[in-house]
Parts: sequence; structure tokens; C-alpha cells
Amino acid sequence: MHRMRNTIASAGLGLLFAALLQSPTAADLIHPPVGGQSYPDIEGAMNGSQTYTYNATTQTGQFQYTDTPFVLMLGPKATDEYNILSNTDGSRSQSFNLTLNQSGQLVSSSSNTYSLYGSVVVGGQTFSGLLLQATPTAFGSQAGSAPAFDLSLTVTGGALAQAFGPDLYLQLHPSLNSTFDGSFNKDFTTTTDCSSVLGPHAPNPNPVPEPTTLVVLLACGAGLFAQRRFRRITGRALDPRL
Repeated sequence: MHRMRNTIASAGLGLLFAALLQSPTAADLIHPPVGGQSYPDIEGAMNGSQTYTYNATTQTGQFQYTDTPFVLMLGPKATDEYNILSNTDGSRSQSFNLTLNQSGQLVSSSSNTYSLYGSVVVGGQTFSGLLLQATPTAFGSQAGSAPAFDLSLTVTGGALAQAFGPDLYLQLHPSLNSTFDGSFNKDFTTTTDCSSVLGPHAPNPNPVPEPTTLVVLLACGAGLFAQRRFRRITGRALDPRL
């Protein structure tokens, strides 16, 4: 009897293991959501929408997303927030395209792209056009009552590339009416409540790209003028004849 129970248990474990191998499982989030805030951070998702189209022949799908970025945050204070506006041609967008397999894992493809366009003024300097460009390197997902997607990317260009550093981490939080149930072997769509793009290895302490030579000269000139004016005012206070 004891030997029979062991045989049945072994067979059951074997069937379970085989079932796990045969059934595709969605990829987990790369970084589970945690409390707190990191900087720099670009918040978006105004008019955010996502589609996933599965091709049963190739057993891959195209994950496409687009939204409107609206604020760049360089720190925790309100004065560290800068509105992202449209370019002169009216464009302001964040978008990416991914090729995924039926388990929700990123498949290497030249069509895996990310870009962010807009215009933002930081410290009197305007950064406009292509703000960030990157290549996706990993993708994660989470279904259930709190659906989420995340993405790791390698920065390849853009006006804010220096501020964000060598890589990016992106989070998407779909609204509860999402049709995503954890499966990547069928089509689904979502709308997003918010998106966040972080520079986890951003250079410190430079929060924005280095200013141009002209900006440096103007800043130095203003400082020298202020210093001379201060000395003149101080001298007058000490000696009424001045």
C-alpha cells in the first residue's frame, strides 16, 4: 500500500510538471511596485491607450502603446516639476512597440522601439523635439485586481538622455476595464490610468544636461554684476561719502 501511494504521488507530480511545461505562463513584473518616489520621472497617460495583436502562426504578438506625457519631475518639491508642452509642430507623445511571445516575454526584433517627444523648459533652457529614445530590453506584466506592465530600456538618444542616464524603467498601470487577463496568446486592449518613466541610474548631482557655453557665460556675468553691486551698496553703507 505504501509503495502504491508513492507511485501515485510520483505520477501526480509528473503530470503536474508536464502541465506546467505545456501551459504558457505570463512574465512577472520586472520590479514589483514599491512605495516611494524616484527621480528624474516623467509622468504621462493622458489619453493613454494600448493594444495587443496576437499572430497564431508566428506565436508572437505586437504590444503597442501611446500616451501624452505631461510633467517632468526632478525632485520632491513643487519647484522641481516642469510641464511638458507640445513642440512647435504640435506634437507631444510617448510611444513604444514590442514583439512578445505567447508567454509575454520580449522577443528580439528591430521593431522594438521607444520614443518620447515634447518640449520642456528647465532652468531657463529649452529642450525640444525628441526628448528620449531607447531600445526595450525586458518586459513584465501583472494581471488581476491591480493590472500593470513594466519595461526596461537602454537609452540611445534624445535631448534629456544625459539627465536620465544609461537606462530607463517604465511602468504602466491600466484602468480596471482592461481586457488583459494574463494571457498573451490572444488579443487585448487597455486604457491606462498613469505611466511613469524613471532614470534609475541617473547621473548625480546634474539633474539636467549641462548648459551651453552661452548660458554659462551669462550666468557668470550675472553673478559678477551682482557681486560688484553688493560691494558698492555695502561701501555706501559704511562710508556716506560714496
